[in-house]
Amino acid sequence: MARTFVRRYRGEEEVAYLHSALEPILGSTKGVLIFQEQILRVAREIAGLSWEQAGYLRRGMSKMNPEEMARMEAQFIVGCQRQPPEGPGLAPEQARRLWDQVAAFSGYGFNQGHATAYAAVSFSMAYLKARWPAAFFCARLMNWGGFHHPAMYMAEAMRLGISIRPPHVNVSERKFTLTWEGEQAVLWMGLGQVRDLRRRAVRAIVEERGQAPFGSLRDLLRRVPLQRKEVVHLVQCGALDGMGESRAALLAKAEEVERAGSALQMALFGEKALGQPAVEPESLAQRLTWERHLLGYPVSVLEQPLKPVADCLPAHTPLRDLPETGGRAVTVAGVRLPGWTGGEGFHLWDGATWIIVKGMEKLPPSWEPLLLRGRWVSDEWSISWLRVAEMRAV
Repeated sequence: MARTFVRRYRGEEEVAYLHSALEPILGSTKGVLIFQEQILRVAREIAGLSWEQAGYLRRGMSKMNPEEMARMEAQFIVGCQRQPPEGPGLAPEQARRLWDQVAAFSGYGFNQGHATAYAAVSFSMAYLKARWPAAFFCARLMNWGGFHHPAMYMAEAMRLGISIRPPHVNVSERKFTLTWEGEQAVLWMGLGQVRDLRRRAVRAIVEERGQAPFGSLRDLLRRVPLQRKEVVHLVQCGALDGMGESRAALLAKAEEVERAGSALQMALFGEKALGQPAVEPESLAQRLTWERHLLGYPVSVLEQPLKPVADCLPAHTPLRDLPETGGRAVTVAGVRLPGWTGGEGFHLWDGATWIIVKGMEKLPPSWEPLLLRGRWVSDEWSISWLRVAEMRAV
């Protein structure tokens, strides 16, 4: 901050004096004001405020209290104008600019212990993500994400080549579960995410499959006491995939078992009665409707979110190629991920890359396929986003 601060003023003597005034506080003229403790030293040693007044300033920062900050401004500016040797003798404009530097901290400032703890956690998380991404994302999703919505962590996991699957009675625990298929990491959603599935039912499923995997829907119903709604929801969300020709066929089988009154009661001609017509498989749209209702996510197309509208999409630029467009107007496609960006806009996902989109007053619904036209822009911090001019649902 000292280097930034002194560049705003003219005169070698003034620059040298400000260097000497701020260097003991910052430790070096190349430093920046980072911690509340440094702000307090500026208030005490440059502005001449008492420790009590500096304490008021600290509370104004930490509690984001603009009224208290305004009361301190006049005292701070007057104190900075004290003449040597009692004070630095800053001009009124200089004192006001220094106050502006300090006041910026009122929005979001940390004490050194707080900032150090954040830095340590950030470093640890970055290290774990870089070395063991599958385990990192499994642990993150077991705790329902973090700063971002869980959908963002799923998207980032898929971007790194980790597969996301719906819950399954033969694999999933109550929360997310990590397995490996050769070199492929697979994250299975937890049985606890299935709507209306009781915890006692989840425990019973996990305990029973520890004896032997479930071989069929009838096998599951023989060994685990489940309510009718639980059976339907397990089938519809995909938790019994592989145990029947389709989820629709499994629902028909569940109705057959219910009519029989017991999973131990077999059909007269075995599992498939003679002359019984085949059940038409559910459509992709129906499957996605079930998954969004029961899990909150269209799991079947998480890795290909534009699959349901692939035949309707015009030519468009993949999100991964946006940095190469040179700021030209382009058309892109994707779905909005739920959650907050931390600022303006929303996250757009196309199955391979996610970006931030800004420029729209109203956010579109989550998971709805979108066609957008805009330009790829960057700021002075090399943070980039799509500044969108047009957007419509596909």
